[in-house]
Amino acid sequence: MAKSDVKVKKGVDLLFELSRPFDQKDIEWRVGRLTKTGDTMVLAYVNVRTVQDRLNEVMGCDWQCKHINYGVKTICHLGLKLDGEWVWRSDGAGDTQFEADKGGISDALKRASVAFGVGRHLYDLGNVFIKPTDFKKNKKGEYTKIPDPQKCWERVRQKNSDFS
Repeated sequence: MAKSDVKVKKGVDLLFELSRPFDQKDIEWRVGRLTKTGDTMVLAYVNVRTVQDRLNEVMGCDWQCKHINYGVKTICHLGLKLDGEWVWRSDGAGDTQFEADKGGISDALKRASVAFGVGRHLYDLGNVFIKPTDFKKNKKGEYTKIPDPQKCWERVRQKNSDFS
């Protein structure tokens, strides 16, 4: 029988690869809440396609998920084959304001993937607040409700700087 030069990665190595931080270009921002001072708390996130791409890149075909609805809540059970065994972790989400069912399914998968380290680094950003002038402008030059990613990252750098 011929020997293979293919190295099988250990579970701990796969989990390390899954938890690699995403590039800033892959991270999006949305409004979390407004403050009394007029600042806006924004939340960093990745979309479900980015999560699926990471799972495919690292795990190949050795991942699967199943969704179960409990009323308006969707639970995603995410399974990864690590060291020859299926390991399952679950999390859930409610319907979203945009395409409610689809949004709940996507959010549940994203949340379940965090249990394996995918995108967990985004929680380390903490609370990020932007000014009213830190939103994108439309063609008329008016501010929109979409946070400007460059301004959001600038606020993160300022918050983490010893010189801010």
